[in-house]
Amino acid sequence: MKPFSPSLALPGARMAWLAGLGALASRMYVYLSGFLAVFLMAASISPARFGEYSVYQSVIEVALVLGTLGSSLLFSRNAASVPPGVTRGDVVRTLSIGLPLAMVLVTVILALQRLPVGDAPFVLVVATLAIFSFNSLRLSFSRGLGHAGLLNLEAGIRSTILVLGVGLCTALKFDLGVAHLLLINLFALVVVCVAIGLPGNGAAPPAGPHAIGLLSQATATVYSLLTFLLRKSDLLVVAYFMPLSYVGAFKLAFLLAEAPSQFVQAFLFTKTKAMLEADPRHFGDAQLGLARHSFLLGCGLFVGLGCVMAVAAPLLKLGEEARSIFLCMAPYFLLRTYTIHHEMVLSLKTSMGSLGRWALLEVALRFVSYAVVIVLFPGKPHYVFLLACVSDFVLYETRMRLVFGFFPLQRLLRMRSTA
Repeated sequence: MKPFSPSLALPGARMAWLAGLGALASRMYVYLSGFLAVFLMAASISPARFGEYSVYQSVIEVALVLGTLGSSLLFSRNAASVPPGVTRGDVVRTLSIGLPLAMVLVTVILALQRLPVGDAPFVLVVATLAIFSFNSLRLSFSRGLGHAGLLNLEAGIRSTILVLGVGLCTALKFDLGVAHLLLINLFALVVVCVAIGLPGNGAAPPAGPHAIGLLSQATATVYSLLTFLLRKSDLLVVAYFMPLSYVGAFKLAFLLAEAPSQFVQAFLFTKTKAMLEADPRHFGDAQLGLARHSFLLGCGLFVGLGCVMAVAAPLLKLGEEARSIFLCMAPYFLLRTYTIHHEMVLSLKTSMGSLGRWALLEVALRFVSYAVVIVLFPGKPHYVFLLACVSDFVLYETRMRLVFGFFPLQRLLRMRSTA
């Protein structure tokens, strides 16, 4: 009798199994530590404080786009070119222009959110932003060289340090404030900054004057801001007109719902060099199989996270509300696990101008959807994800047909019928 062994005959399955275990394991660590950090904070501090901390985190994320001039994608694209397409001059110029702009943006957003400017949390946000911007550029450069390990792990390192810090303060019965949480997060970023210099992350950008044009960085900044509005601005939108307790529940649900697509993205980061070399108009079975298996992975993760939410909700002060928001978000983020493979190919293979135009259309549709939901369902802004699921699917399929000449869903179904 032949010994049992799992079949890996499906297109792309063996590649996903052999090359993806490390990335998936690292992302598992990232999200387990991230979930633990969020659950620990949600259980240890008041919903209002957790909501305020969530707002500061979202402000840092959007300001990061300006702090790096949206150049993370450019650094990845140009890292492996000959001669090198990224230099230390690019890092210095990007930060010297981007960080002052980012500080202005932080001030404006905090004022609009009716949060104080110039106090301890503001200073910590600015310091965090400076180190986070440098880390992002260096990790993007390493990604282009094929070193995505620390890129996939750095969020987990930060979450682990946050867990340790919050856990210690809770054990000592120390009354945690928002400034304390921001200080722990800043320390975590310093640890990541030190780790970037380790040999396993590849070489640093070579010395020399800047090689990336300012016009390219300006286009990348616009595209990255639009992408942020699509992927990360929802919390800031709802925080503007909803109570902080709802914001905390929204943050928890968003983190869980987004996790499957982030797992898939972490795996595909390790395929950046292969995507840069591939011709999207002539995808073979291996590339399409990789996309299909990535989607199946996302489906499996959603089932697991649904169980996590069902178990955790009764234990948290804002758990029941977070569970209802999670269920509403689930179809949209399940769609994201389907589209993420080809979206990454688009980002690496098409012009920044084209990326920006499509992102602008998506942003316009998203804000129209918010207007509709606010009018029809006041107090339920998370319903916007139901509309976004439909509009994003139509835009994605149309865009792939116009740019690369095929409908991804049609190809995946055809591959399944012939498998």
